[in-house]
Amino acid sequence: MSPANQPQLKLAYMPGNPMPCRWLSALTPLQYRTGHLAAYLTELVSALRHGLGASRVMIGQRSQTEGYHFIMSPELVPGATQNLERWSTLTQDILTQKMSGTGLYTIQPHLAVAYCGVPLQTVGQGILLALRPAIEPFRAEDQQVLTLMAAQATMAIQYENCSQSTLPRLGHPSQLVQDKLLTVNQQLTQKLDQYRVELQAVSARLQMESIAHSSLEQRFRKIIEGSNDAIFVIDPAQDQILEANPRAAQLLNYSHQELLNSTKISQVHPDEMPKLVEFTNTVFRNGQGWTDELTCLTKTHHKLAAEISAAPIEFEGRQCILAMVRDINERKKLDMERERAEARANRALSHLAEVGELASMIVHEIRNPLTTVLMGLTSFKKLELDSRFEARLAIALEEAERLKRLLNEILLFSKHQTLNSKPLELNKWSADLLASIQSHPSVADRIIKFSANPISTIVSADSDKLKQVFINLITNACEAVTPGETVTWEITHPSKADYLTASINNKGKPISPAILEKITTPFFTTKTNGSGLGLAIVKRIVAAHNGQLTITSDSTAGTTVTVRLPLLKPGKTNG
Repeated sequence: MSPANQPQLKLAYMPGNPMPCRWLSALTPLQYRTGHLAAYLTELVSALRHGLGASRVMIGQRSQTEGYHFIMSPELVPGATQNLERWSTLTQDILTQKMSGTGLYTIQPHLAVAYCGVPLQTVGQGILLALRPAIEPFRAEDQQVLTLMAAQATMAIQYENCSQSTLPRLGHPSQLVQDKLLTVNQQLTQKLDQYRVELQAVSARLQMESIAHSSLEQRFRKIIEGSNDAIFVIDPAQDQILEANPRAAQLLNYSHQELLNSTKISQVHPDEMPKLVEFTNTVFRNGQGWTDELTCLTKTHHKLAAEISAAPIEFEGRQCILAMVRDINERKKLDMERERAEARANRALSHLAEVGELASMIVHEIRNPLTTVLMGLTSFKKLELDSRFEARLAIALEEAERLKRLLNEILLFSKHQTLNSKPLELNKWSADLLASIQSHPSVADRIIKFSANPISTIVSADSDKLKQVFINLITNACEAVTPGETVTWEITHPSKADYLTASINNKGKPISPAILEKITTPFFTTKTNGSGLGLAIVKRIVAAHNGQLTITSDSTAGTTVTVRLPLLKPGKTNG
């Protein structure tokens, strides 16, 4: 038969339905011609290796005397050891159903490969076998493609066997031989038509997957290139950086070309390679890993503390590491500064506690003789004194009382604010408090306009401590305005808030910003006879209730002091 009339086995393909998948484009041109079986099978396994992204694809056939003979695709690493015994064992286990058609196969301790094997329906035992790294197992779609190609290979082998068994015996292609070959060709063509239908269904699905994969890959690359973290693909075994995003080049002060072409991993981690190797081994073993114990050396020899998240990935046929690297130098500095600040704060609190204890001791030591002095001065009021001595006695009593109040405030300020909290309905409690302080000299001749919240509002509070807060704030507001003017006291509950506010406003002279920022500082006062502890104590009591004290003042709205208190949560009965 002339070459033009020789039967051809060509991959099923629909011209009107182009298939962009890489394995289809590689397999489509393949065709078998009589007498060129080895070349056809070699092209088939090579194209399949490329299309499936496999490390190796091989066709194995068993002879009666020499075991399995393999036609293999070129290895990704030229000159690699040919593990024919291992592949023969794997082939035999698959064909005898000791192992399934797909899975993982251990070729040496701690090293496994993914495999997919499909038997050849030939006279002798045979197999089409694909291998790739264990981190990317074969899927059902891969096995279906391999099955279709195994059918193609089977038909070629059967056709070749038929030709070889007939031609030598007859000496030349007689009409009988040609008729027999045509009959075989027709049978094979029918099988090919069946596989064509299956292949078209597979190709349509793969085409959709290819489009989705392309879109996903574009989005993924945008994320990689726009990431604020440096991203590397590294091959630890070869000490190579295979890929890096723009942030990686910026972080290490190299160009992208320098990172990929002339920079080794050992240059980035010159003193930590054993630790890095241990980390990457952990990543390969566990499928992921994280560390903040490695540093990166930049091109300018500056060391960066780094936080690294990593996972294994197959890249260009290699088992590699995808690493996300973040510069944590600033964070570590902030952590150190925070630790130093906390240490200073603890020392200050310790000193403050000591000062508080000392203040309490001094107050107690002064209060006892002061009480005696007050008793003596009070007894002098019973005596008949001339006007000069009466004036001096009045001044002495007034100062002694002021000193007594100051000592009490110092003692109150130095103590820890321990609360005896109970549920408190703030509307009624505030109205009762207002009635009780109406006779206070600072309040008596001022108008206090009280507005309760329309709905009952309950807080968890220490009634006595809270009374100190509002007596201080109301008297301060009244002292800031002239007799006959109005002070407003309003309780509100903002919509859906878990707190309520009590606001006290006066229209007196506004407080300057310079004074306003210091007004709650202990011992700061603008009053002639003030101690400077009133608002400082108020602030501490409010804070002890998990509340917040704010003071605003301007010429339009006047001065407003706002106390925010958390509402009592349902189901709670005390603070």
